[in-house]
Amino acid sequence: MKSKTSSYIVEFELITTFQDRYVINKKMKVAKSIYNACLNECLKRLKAVKADKEYHTLVKTESSKQRNIRLKEIELYYGYSEYSIHSYVKDINMHFKNHLGSFEVQKLATRAFKAVEKYHYGKAKKVYFKTYKDDMSVENKSNKTGLRLKDFKIIWDSLSMSFKVKKNDKYAQLALLDRTKYVRVLKREIRGKERFFVQLIQEGLPPKKHQTSTVENRVGIDIGTSTIAVVSDNKVFMNELATIKTPYKKLRRLDRAMDRSRRSTNPQNYNDNGTVKKGFKEWNYSKRYLKLKYRRKELFRKIASIRKQNHEQTANFILSLGLDVRVETMRFQSLQKRTKKTTRNKKNGKINKKKRFGKSIANYAPAMLLEIINRKLKYQDLELKKIDTYAVKASQFNHTTGEWTKKFLSNRWNNIDDKLIQRDLYSAFLIQNTTKTLDVVDIDLCNLKFDNFVKLHDIEIQRLKNLNNKKLNWFVA
Repeated sequence: MKSKTSSYIVEFELITTFQDRYVINKKMKVAKSIYNACLNECLKRLKAVKADKEYHTLVKTESSKQRNIRLKEIELYYGYSEYSIHSYVKDINMHFKNHLGSFEVQKLATRAFKAVEKYHYGKAKKVYFKTYKDDMSVENKSNKTGLRLKDFKIIWDSLSMSFKVKKNDKYAQLALLDRTKYVRVLKREIRGKERFFVQLIQEGLPPKKHQTSTVENRVGIDIGTSTIAVVSDNKVFMNELATIKTPYKKLRRLDRAMDRSRRSTNPQNYNDNGTVKKGFKEWNYSKRYLKLKYRRKELFRKIASIRKQNHEQTANFILSLGLDVRVETMRFQSLQKRTKKTTRNKKNGKINKKKRFGKSIANYAPAMLLEIINRKLKYQDLELKKIDTYAVKASQFNHTTGEWTKKFLSNRWNNIDDKLIQRDLYSAFLIQNTTKTLDVVDIDLCNLKFDNFVKLHDIEIQRLKNLNNKKLNWFVA
C-alpha cells in the first residue's frame, strides 16, 4: 500500500494554439462521453442492488459488522464497486485509446462512481450527466505517463504546452520546486471565451504567503448565515462573510428575457394557461436565448470567484490570530430547509414555502469558509475544533451567573456584569474559552480574559457603528 503524503494544488493558465485547443476539445468531448457512460452503468448496477430482496431487508435492520459485510458482498455480486467500474471502462476505452490513457479513464470512472455513491447515501438528491456545453476536467494518476509535467511543459500525447508564470509570483516559483504527483487539465468559459488551465498537484506543504500565529493562541468563531464574529486575545472583529453584491435585478431581467425567448420558440410545449405540458418535450433554443444563458452563467461565475477569494482572505486573517480555532457545529443544510412563511396558492391549492435562510446561505457559503480554514490548518497537522453546540449553548450562557437564558433572535445585546456586550461577539468569546473537552465553558478563564475582551469589544463596536453597512448596523443597533 502506498504511503499517503500531504499535497496541495497550484493552478496556471495554459498557453495554447488553435490546434492545441482543437485537440483538447476533442479529448474533453471523449471524456464527457466516457464519464456519462460510467455514470449510467453505476446507476444501473445500483438499481439492481436496491432491487435485491435480501439487500432491501438488511438496509432496514440495525447496523452491525456482519450486516455491513453482507451488504458489501451483495454490492460486489452486482458489480457495484469502484474497481468493477474500472473493468467496465477498460472495454470502452478500446474505442478511444488514441485520445485518453488508461489512468485518465480510470479517474473518470472513479469520479462517476463517487457521484453515484453520494446519491446512494443521501448526500445528493440526484446525479447530473455532462452536456456538450458543460465545463470538464481530465486528470492522471501519476506524473510518469500520459498527461504529465516534464521540463516545465505539459505533455499530453502529441501536445506540448507551456503555462503562464508571472515573474513576480514567488509563491508559484517555489511551488514548482516540489515534486508533482499528477496533473489535471480544466476547461472554463470566461467572458464568453473558452480558456484552458492546468492544476499541478504538488507533494508537501504549500509555500507560506502569510504569517501564521502559534498553536497556543486561541480563536473563537461564532459563524452565522451571512456574518462572522471572531474573538482572540489580541483582536475582536465582526464582518460579513463575503462582500458580495448579488445583481438580483440583472438576474431577474435575464430570467424573464430567457423565459420570453423560450416561450416564443416553443409554443407547442405550453398549455393555454401558460404552464408547461407534461411529458417529454423537445426544446428549441434561439441564438438570443443562448447568449442570455451565457451572460447569466458569467454573472454566477464572477460571484463564485469573489466569494472564494474573500473566504481565503478571511481564513488567512483568522489563522494569523491563532491556530487553536474553535467554532460551533452548525448544520447549514438544516437551516436552509427552514421556512419563515407558508402560504397556499388559491388557484391550484399548492403550499408555497418561503425559505428563512436559503438565499443567504447560498450567497455567503459559510460552510465553505470553515472548510478552507480546516484545509489550511491541516497543513500544520491541526484541525478545526468543533464544540458541542447543545451542551455549551453559547448564545444563552452568562459566565458571571452560570445560567442559561433563552433570547429572541432580535435581541442583539447581552447585559454581562452591567456591561452591554454584542450577542455574537460574546458567543465567540465563550467558544474561545471552552475546556479541552469542548463541551463546557471554562468560567475561570472567562473571568481572567473578560476585561481585555471588553476593551477590544468596545473598539470593534465603535468601528462597526462608523461603517455605512446596513447588515452590520442591524447587529449593533
